[in-house]
Order: sequence, then structure tokens, then C-alpha cells
Amino acid sequence: MPLASIQIDSTHLSKLKLVPVVFITNRTWDHVESEEQLQELVRRIFYKIDNLAVPLVNGISEVQIDCDWNQSTRRVYFNFLKALAQRLAEINIPLSATIRLHQCKYPQRTGVPPVARGMLMLYNVGQLEDWAEDNSIFSDPAVAAYAPLPRYPLHLDVVLPAFSWGVLFREGEMIRLLNDLRAETLRSDARFEEIAPRRFRVQKSTYLNGHYLYQGDLLRIETCGAPELLAAAQFARRQLPRAAQRWVAIYHLHPGLMKAVSEEQMEAVFGVF
Repeated sequence: MPLASIQIDSTHLSKLKLVPVVFITNRTWDHVESEEQLQELVRRIFYKIDNLAVPLVNGISEVQIDCDWNQSTRRVYFNFLKALAQRLAEINIPLSATIRLHQCKYPQRTGVPPVARGMLMLYNVGQLEDWAEDNSIFSDPAVAAYAPLPRYPLHLDVVLPAFSWGVLFREGEMIRLLNDLRAETLRSDARFEEIAPRRFRVQKSTYLNGHYLYQGDLLRIETCGAPELLAAAQFARRQLPRAAQRWVAIYHLHPGLMKAVSEEQMEAVFGVF
């Protein structure tokens, strides 16, 4: 069963085609134990996409699957992709898949998914669970460790980071992510003490964004804005081969994005390509 489905105001989308993206946890494949179960999952996902409650004049141009597979789940996941691609081919819709940097760097080790094209995700590259990490979403040193990238067997599109979250630590262990949390929100709140740049201590047990925090919990705020977007674009431009066409996406699109990143800054990012 889907955990969450996007709700879209389609008022201004009449001239666009959309690419539905289905995120599937890697642990899902541990529970697919037969060909019948795999085909049932394909049928359910196909039905879900085919019945999106969005009036799209121009329809769907592509379907994308987002899953961080590993060597133990590769066989089942790739079989799923083959089956879904066959089903989508019946209605002339291509299938693509997200590719992490480590999968792009080591295709012989991780395998190459059987899809029409890949979407390289240029974020979540650092050590999330290490309190000393500055920004696990994106940093120049973290992505530089993957350079040079080999020529990947699939055409690669790119998705760049523009989001913020809080990484919650309790008794030395990372326990949760708090999405869309920014440092300025905590700086203006007496319940939190800034003990280092973008690092906060909970002064009194309290609720924050629906989560209960204990006194003494620690929060590290990680943010990607215009500088990180530009750096990620420049890395992709240097490392990927030239292409006649390359889709460039921003994750994630939200109402506050154009407040944090100006139109001129956004144009500079896309201008890199």
C-alpha cells in the first residue's frame, strides 16, 4: 500500500507533461519472494499511476522509480524494473530510475538498472550519522571524492539539492530527520540554544514539528540553497558527457524555494548546462 501520495494543484499544469516518481524502500525487496508477488507489485503500481487524480491535459511523458538498491536486492529490483518497463511500453511510456553517486561511480559493482535513462541524484553524499559532519546533503569535498565519474552506460539526467532539514541526535546517536527545518527558526525560539554554527541544544523537553524532543537533545541544521545548487550544477557539468538534451530537476520544489533562491540565481544554475 502507498504510504503517501502527492496532492497536486493542477490549475496551471494544462500545458505540461508530468513524470510520476515512485519511491520504494530497499527493504521492500526482502519481502518479494515469488514471481507472483513481483507481478502483483507491478500491477498495483501501474494501476496507481494510471489512476492519478490529476487532470493532465498532456498526460505522462515518463515514469521514474526511486530506490537505493544494493547488491543483495539488485536481482529482484532489476526484475521488477524489467516487468514494469514492459507494462509501460504497451502505452508508449518509458521508464527511468534514480542513480546515486556511488552507483554511478561503481557500475560494475552495483549493476546498471534496465531502464531507458537514469536520474543522477547529486545530494545526500555525506556522513549523516556523524555529529561532526558539516552538511551531509551536499558539499564540494564529498562529491569531489567521486571524481572522475566513469562514462555510465545510461544517459543521465540530473537532480540538484535545494532543501533543508534538522538532524536529531540523542545520547550520541542520530535518531530522526526533521524536514524543512531551518536555523533561523530555532534561533528565534528560547527552547533552543545555538552551541555552534547551525548546531542547537534542546533547553526544555518540547514538541517540534510533531516530534517530541527531550532536554539535552542535539540538532544539526543542514541547508542547501543557491551556492550548493550552483556547485552541484558545476560538478555535473564537469563530470558528465555532453548531451543533446538533459533534464535538470530541483529537489524539492516548494512554495519557499523562490524566496530562498532568486530568479537570477536559478537562471545561473540552469545556465551552467
